[in-house]
Amino acid sequence: MKDPYVNENRVLINKFGITEYDELNEVEAVIGKTKLLSLDDINVTYFNEALIRDIHNYIFRDIFDWAGSYRKVPIFKEELVLPRYSVPYSEPKNITKDLKTTINEVNKIDWSSLQGENLTDLFARKMALVWKVHPFRDGNTRTIVSFSYLYAKGHGFNMDMNTFLDNLVRIYNEESVKRYSIRDKFVLASLDDRDYPEVKPLSKVYQKAINNYRQ
Repeated sequence: MKDPYVNENRVLINKFGITEYDELNEVEAVIGKTKLLSLDDINVTYFNEALIRDIHNYIFRDIFDWAGSYRKVPIFKEELVLPRYSVPYSEPKNITKDLKTTINEVNKIDWSSLQGENLTDLFARKMALVWKVHPFRDGNTRTIVSFSYLYAKGHGFNMDMNTFLDNLVRIYNEESVKRYSIRDKFVLASLDDRDYPEVKPLSKVYQKAINNYRQ
């Protein structure tokens, strides 16, 4: 299936007319960081599927015409932490249903009754399952990080956004990985139960974000 979101160089078609991957990546990083740091300017009173769309539109509307619109193509991404394997993201026709289902599960939980690892382990698992839907052609991790941040703030366990920004990219030491990205950690936490999901790496990021906010 032809991907209508990319140009002949396999670079996402964008409002700046950028045709090189590295250049677009740099622009996205700068704009994305600015938008994530300004999330507190948004007054959120709803935590549902519509908020996911609104967040994506807010972060990416200056870059992509389709910001806030669900993807129309399937996605396959071979992951560093899952060699030769992709997370089974939702099919385009199921995105709305799957988002509503996963967010409804999040909203059923009494977060005020949880603390410490009990809170962040469960929060990491539930947010990873929302992330697993991967509703957009690009920008899913930043969108779900933002949703996590706003959701936590609205439910009494505020987090520090700079902690997330520090974990967005993978850090290498010579030829090996020194620190995996938060996307890598979403991947591991989103695995099906039969595949033994690893929730702790993502949970530790959330716990650090809570602790850094309190400091």
